[in-house]
Amino acid sequence: MKTISIICQKGGVGKTTTVVNIASVFSKLGYKTLIIDLDPQGNVSTYLNYDKMSENHTDSIDLLEKKESIQPGQISENLDILSSNTEIAKFNEEKIVGGSKLQQAFRHIKFKEYQIILIDTPPTMSSLVQEALAVSDYYLIPAKPEFLAVEGVAQAMEFAKKTISTIQNSNPIFLGVLLNQIDRRRSSYLDFVSELEYLLADKLLTSKISQTAEIADGPFYAKTVVDYKDESKSKVEYFDLANEILKKVGLNEEVTEFSDNRY
Repeated sequence: MKTISIICQKGGVGKTTTVVNIASVFSKLGYKTLIIDLDPQGNVSTYLNYDKMSENHTDSIDLLEKKESIQPGQISENLDILSSNTEIAKFNEEKIVGGSKLQQAFRHIKFKEYQIILIDTPPTMSSLVQEALAVSDYYLIPAKPEFLAVEGVAQAMEFAKKTISTIQNSNPIFLGVLLNQIDRRRSSYLDFVSELEYLLADKLLTSKISQTAEIADGPFYAKTVVDYKDESKSKVEYFDLANEILKKVGLNEEVTEFSDNRY
């Protein structure tokens, strides 16, 4: 099982969109995938048209409260969710004293059926982000191709390093920075990418996600990239991103055909 947190203290960088779409791709490829939503806004549920207040299934709050029985909701074949809602905000400013709540929950509840767990986090550097990092094997930082994004990435990286150094048994690997909502027509784009390549080297992911109407409209229609036509630019880019992540976390050997028959 590989657990990956998506973190960034800036809103509007496509964090939730990234979680939802790569989760849908992983599940399409046959990986049993779980999304854990730790964001009080509960945007993952909204995007996927899932009832975040459903009493039929447990949510991420139950996980933090160390409930004995956890039953995720099902989105589709191979894709489940532990949803979130505004009630989880009560954990957002708690100091992690006496150990991480999620670490304790993960020791008690074995998610053995899942090959990949993706954690969506609030657009802050807070206790809930620390909780996510505490149980993660990897973390990923999405960013928009804008000058001020460099500072935001640096702040997120520094926060992660401090969290890892202060929480026992926490040692997630930095997967890298994902550039989201890119527009290659902008004159500053190549200069910006060159600057990030200089600063981040191999920690800037090769895969990049373009700004498209499909992605922007996806939440309105509750559609992810797996619902798009095979020739869709967004679909191709997200499958390429999933492939890159699978390679980095050592799971890609389970995919026999990724390029020609990826859909």
